[in-house]
Amino acid sequence: MEINEKDLKLIIESVLNKLESTKSDKKILDSSLSRTSGQDGIFEEVNAAVDAAEAAHLELIKLTLEKRREIIRSIRKIIMSNLEEISKLAVEETTFGRVEDKIEKNRLAALKTPGVEDLEPTAYSDDNGMTLMERAAYGVIGSIIPSTNPTSTVINNGISMIAGGNSVVFNPHPAAKKSSCFTVSL
Repeated sequence: MEINEKDLKLIIESVLNKLESTKSDKKILDSSLSRTSGQDGIFEEVNAAVDAAEAAHLELIKLTLEKRREIIRSIRKIIMSNLEEISKLAVEETTFGRVEDKIEKNRLAALKTPGVEDLEPTAYSDDNGMTLMERAAYGVIGSIIPSTNPTSTVINNGISMIAGGNSVVFNPHPAAKKSSCFTVSL
């Protein structure tokens, strides 16, 4: 494939415009966030995010499965009432996909991501006695959010982590920062 000089200039101009747009979005987002407080679960410094996630994990493992079930039910409800907004934001910010498809993907993530129902204990016995197996929380988990599916990744991973008694530190792709942070803040 051969590209002439005119087409190359158009491509370069398009990329530069996209980069400038991302810079202005970053300034707007950064100015609205507290640097260290972690307001709405959003942190600028990774160490502050990890510290908060460690504290959250210690609280989560104290909760009963029923309480985690309630939290997940609440998350599902909040996501469902914000489906269109988060889907539009993801498409506008990343320029990937179609709003209708993002709505369906976010709906599926909210309603079909397994919760605590997969955490049933298993018991078995044999000649050597009885064994009870229960799944245990891992701790703080890092999640990298792609620009292709930012909101559904936050929804799915958030529900999965809480169900398991884990906490999560999300790290969004720069091109999906606004939609990812907005979804986390819900």
